[in-house]
Amino acid sequence: MKKTMIMLLSAMMLTAMLSVQTANAQNKKPDWPGVTIKVLVDNDNVNISEVTFAPGAVADWHSHPQHTIYAITDMKLQVEEKGKETKVNDVKAGQAIWSPAVTHKTTNVGTTPMTAIVTEIKEVPHKH
Repeated sequence: MKKTMIMLLSAMMLTAMLSVQTANAQNKKPDWPGVTIKVLVDNDNVNISEVTFAPGAVADWHSHPQHTIYAITDMKLQVEEKGKETKVNDVKAGQAIWSPAVTHKTTNVGTTPMTAIVTEIKEVPHKH
């Protein structure tokens, strides 16, 4: 269940971040009504964004590299992955989660907005 929560949160947050291509502290309007993204850091190593979902907001199918999610608020989200059972995860404010790369669809099935900090870890070539 913990792994499922991590993947659900990761998918939701990372989905929003994949659309982000630019600089610090910029607001990004994704293609998903009710989902807002504020880019905090975007460099060669990481993309860190604050992502907020209104109640009922959906981040449609998208992919993320490995990433972490830090819940700012309590979150109740539904995560769908192709070929897997749909899960609903309750994540408490202050909880941190790690997720491997994932393709998923996430929905805020709670009655309040939910916010998290999503950190996508970019592949960095090793220097010899």
